[in-house]
Amino acid sequence: MKISVLGRFELTGPRGTVRVTARRHQIVLATLVWHANQVVPIESLIDALWGAAPPDTARSQVHICVSGIRKRLARGGLHQLVDTEPPGYLARVDASELDLHAFDDFVARGRALMADGRWDEASRCLADALSLWRGEPFAGMDSDRIRPLAVQLDERRITTSEEYFTLQNRLGRSADVIGDLMTLVEQHPFRERLRGELMVALCRTGRRMEALREYRDTRALFVRELGVEPSRELQRMEQDILTGGVLDYRPAVTAPV
Repeated sequence: MKISVLGRFELTGPRGTVRVTARRHQIVLATLVWHANQVVPIESLIDALWGAAPPDTARSQVHICVSGIRKRLARGGLHQLVDTEPPGYLARVDASELDLHAFDDFVARGRALMADGRWDEASRCLADALSLWRGEPFAGMDSDRIRPLAVQLDERRITTSEEYFTLQNRLGRSADVIGDLMTLVEQHPFRERLRGELMVALCRTGRRMEALREYRDTRALFVRELGVEPSRELQRMEQDILTGGVLDYRPAVTAPV
């Protein structure tokens, strides 16, 4: 069995891929998978589905929902995934079956290698971690309990991307990542580390004026929208570019996920 939460939410069993499309089924199954191998009380599933205003029939509707999930999973040969465990339900998942576990393992190994100065190997580990992503996690799941999980996952992806770009710059591969950096900066305009790595990449590939313009655009945005100046680190990068200093920053190791 394989379960994907890093993008399209789907499960693959011995009989093929199972996509759960009904809104309630998605929310219940996503909640169970997120808390894999832990009993999720029915009250928690009710909260995920309806928040503070559940219907009088909420408990029976959850039971019906789980029954429907089991029928769909059975089509893919996943009969044993969801168990009834009072006071609720439990998803039985091995660590090797969930892509989020694989992501966390690659990231942890990459950070350990980074801390040891083995940047090329660390870069490959982080690239393997990022290759597992296939889109927006839990897309379309309208639940106040699921949305924060999607935000948390996206934050982990962006942080890992920042570490990867730092390594690529350090390893002299700036030209390979400029396009991806520009895309992510557009998507996350207030992430200073992304903007800093883009400045470094542009400067190291002979595009010094573009790097300086990136700083000016960043400063204008921050002052206009946030009322603050860019960080001292970003200001120092600008000065290094202006004076022809060496942009030679060591990859920083982020705290474990």
